[in-house]
Amino acid sequence: MAYPTAKIEIFVGGQWVDITDDVYLRARISITQGRRDQASRPGPARCRFYLKNTAAAKYSPVNPTGEYYGLLNIDTPVRVSVNPAVAQRFRFFGDIPSFPLERNRTDKDRWVAVDAFGPLYGLQRRSAPPQDTLRRHIDAHGPLAYWPGTDGENAIQGTEVTGGGSPLRSVGEAGSFYQGQPNWGRGQLASWLDPVVELPAQTIGYVTATISPRTINAWSVDHVVNSRGPGNVTSLQVYDTGAQSATVPRVEWRIDEWGSGSFNQVQLRITERLDASSTTAILATINAPGIYDGGVHHLRLKVTDDGAGGLAWELYIDGISVASGTRATVFRPLEQAVFRWSLVEGGGVPTESVPFGHLTYWGPNAPAAIDTWRAVQGHVRELAGRRIERLCAEQSVPLQVNGDLDTSPAMGPQRPGKFLDLLASAAAVDGGVLHEARDEFALAYRTNASRYNQGL
Repeated sequence: MAYPTAKIEIFVGGQWVDITDDVYLRARISITQGRRDQASRPGPARCRFYLKNTAAAKYSPVNPTGEYYGLLNIDTPVRVSVNPAVAQRFRFFGDIPSFPLERNRTDKDRWVAVDAFGPLYGLQRRSAPPQDTLRRHIDAHGPLAYWPGTDGENAIQGTEVTGGGSPLRSVGEAGSFYQGQPNWGRGQLASWLDPVVELPAQTIGYVTATISPRTINAWSVDHVVNSRGPGNVTSLQVYDTGAQSATVPRVEWRIDEWGSGSFNQVQLRITERLDASSTTAILATINAPGIYDGGVHHLRLKVTDDGAGGLAWELYIDGISVASGTRATVFRPLEQAVFRWSLVEGGGVPTESVPFGHLTYWGPNAPAAIDTWRAVQGHVRELAGRRIERLCAEQSVPLQVNGDLDTSPAMGPQRPGKFLDLLASAAAVDGGVLHEARDEFALAYRTNASRYNQGL
């Protein structure tokens, strides 16, 4: 059998360029992949080869007269294949982090010692801080504005992380003896979610933020709470861009959450304010909504332009649509969000602190409410293979799958962790193998079940 012919290409100028003729034959093209020694998981694949860099010095990134000047950037893509003229088979896909220049003593021989690495190398270098499932989910779907509320105990305001609004600032209720400031970083929505804002018992107050106006035809607003006190009263109020003039109203949408006394309900109302008058209508009242049980819960209000001068609205609780309707009100985007709380005990009805966070303003491409609710729950009972698939999709990392992901076992709630660590834990539960693909720049996963009963 003839020794296979190799072909090496780099991706420059928007296309794959064959550089095989510039590869030195005096040293082998070395490719290493998989798990090394007794490592617990596979490391990045590595490919080493040497490029001739004499005469025109076209592989010198800083040579202004070089053929590839300005194109040999950090992490230049490279691929290696064999038998290109017969049945091309790729053996390596990766990135070249740098082009180190070397030469001999006489300066007559110049070369570049290329070390290229598979996708795991870049993922290890650029690994983001550990994040919980809800933060990962929201970041992956591109909200217009987002206040996670996970700023830590030393925070004095909530950071808006997309650039679509101002920080979330706290304000005591004017004239109230119970003026309260939130306890940043002390609210626990659930054990698998990062700490958020705690709205302390026996206080009244609100947090508010402005939103950058956008030209959109639909919006949604989410928030997440954990309320257990029977006397707790909280509400989310959002305001559109109406002028509040003699003829153009400013519209307030308000979700009231009453766990107090005999109410035990969620109510949605709308107020249209002109400069000298206002009208209020109750759009929906949800009795016994089941959100005052000391567990984490998600609420969403969705409003859509109907294209005929009116709008449609829909209210979701824990991913389920609980009320909807239409209204002859002009649709406008939002410009302000306010979250109020009144946790003062009265009439013998006790109150408790309320964890609150993940205030999110979506455009028309918001993820399905049920998908966000699954993220709130930490994707509990998610199959291990499907968790690997979802995590890669959230990070925009290509994934090849060998086997049926639905044969993998279910997992508990996903806790905060780094991307590669979360992948490794899911692979360990299934007993599968996570590695790098050879025929594209991607990760690959082989399920445990696919490793059995293989043909010879």
